[in-house]
Amino acid sequence: MTCPRCRESARFKGYRSKCVVSLLGEVRVLRSYYHCARCGVGQFPWDGVLRLASHSLTPGAEEVVALAGIQDAFDPVAERMLRTMSGLSLSGSTVQRTTEAAGQRLGQRLETCGGFGSPQQWAWHRDAAGQTCAYVSLDATGVMMQGPGGAKAEGRMAYVGMIFNPQPRAVEDDAVSKPCDGVRYLAGHYTLDELGQQMRRQAEHVGLAAAQQWVALTDGGNGLEPWIDAHFPLAAKILDFRHATEYLANLAKAVEHGDAADARLTTWCHSMKHEGGAGILRILNDLDRRRLTKAARQQHHTTTNDIRKNVERMNYPEYLRRGWQIGTGAVESACKRVVNRRLCAGGMRWSESGSNNVCHLRALFCSDANQWESFWRSPTPMAA
Repeated sequence: MTCPRCRESARFKGYRSKCVVSLLGEVRVLRSYYHCARCGVGQFPWDGVLRLASHSLTPGAEEVVALAGIQDAFDPVAERMLRTMSGLSLSGSTVQRTTEAAGQRLGQRLETCGGFGSPQQWAWHRDAAGQTCAYVSLDATGVMMQGPGGAKAEGRMAYVGMIFNPQPRAVEDDAVSKPCDGVRYLAGHYTLDELGQQMRRQAEHVGLAAAQQWVALTDGGNGLEPWIDAHFPLAAKILDFRHATEYLANLAKAVEHGDAADARLTTWCHSMKHEGGAGILRILNDLDRRRLTKAARQQHHTTTNDIRKNVERMNYPEYLRRGWQIGTGAVESACKRVVNRRLCAGGMRWSESGSNNVCHLRALFCSDANQWESFWRSPTPMAA
């Protein structure tokens, strides 16, 4: 055979056996062995054909182990889940290595591809104006870290981004969340730019360009507006309504007490939903600040500044008239589903690479089912 490294001829040296673990038990495989005199490197071509990784699991067993490894802690998965469901007898450390290696491989693939399988064209839902709408959103959630040798380490934030196609909601029933007909998640310890590039590729893989209207929902965090402009420049930017109400809640508690504060907040939120950011800003500016305490005046200054900075993204009456989503509930739920359920159980501590790799796999698993299946059935050799 031709040596894949130096392109010289590699000589056949005989057959070598390898014991691999499959879903049906251990299997001994005979593979032809070739050696290149120039490189001094041996090759097992059949390993590439069968996609046999160095940890001696068949592709089917590797997928099952990784799937189990992203559901629960590695030791319980090895001791109970895998034994019960598949009869595999592996150690927790093997489950961990297999899962994290698969996540690392996935992360490397995501750096250059926008999705797995053939590109799709999602049937984007239409808003009240009859335009098809594509949604993007992102949020971050904390993951506890552990340093080398069990040393304490500061936690890290994992970003969760999503491209999604939510079912439209009726304007008069805007408080009811609807499920998504198509969703792609990405999760990991990304920089914003890294996440933006990958999200844009994912969006293009599902036909973002065909949507007549793009909508970007965020919580208004630092750097998110320029991030949207860089990666989704045609998107209408919306400040999550719940985060906007938090601005008002802080002021209501400073101005009133108990039930009166709750009543004030309810009134303000109703006004903001039906009059937008500019409307609620006028209402707050009409308050007689001479009657407020010093602390309340300071909170009034903070709240009005926050609204003023975001007022262009708080045109909620128009968003609702168009039938658009105005809350980030989808991505907040994604943070819990994709990251927290697996990585944030009591007492869990992670290495940065380990949590990053598991985040990648969790996001793939929670996305449309065809993504998980296409990744694992990829013809690309999966060397560990």
